[in-house]
Amino acid sequence: MTVSVMHPARQRRLLRGWEPVQLIGRLRIEAAKDGVTLPKTYLLVRLLFLWENHRIPLPGYYAGLIARVLGDVSTGTRSAA
Repeated sequence: MTVSVMHPARQRRLLRGWEPVQLIGRLRIEAAKDGVTLPKTYLLVRLLFLWENHRIPLPGYYAGLIARVLGDVSTGTRSAA
């Protein structure tokens, strides 16, 4: 029997009642503070799906952005940004 565990980032996004596009908008704001331009929204929606469903690993930079928006998904605390 296979048990699917929800990715912590997805769980935190859903607890806030955010759609993927809402999270992506907040990721864009944080990336802009770093001077980084993220890929087009449709690509990020696909990547977010893959990350949240454990299909591909979450890259370091995106993990940092998500932690800044949702808090540290490994410890459940929100970072002071």
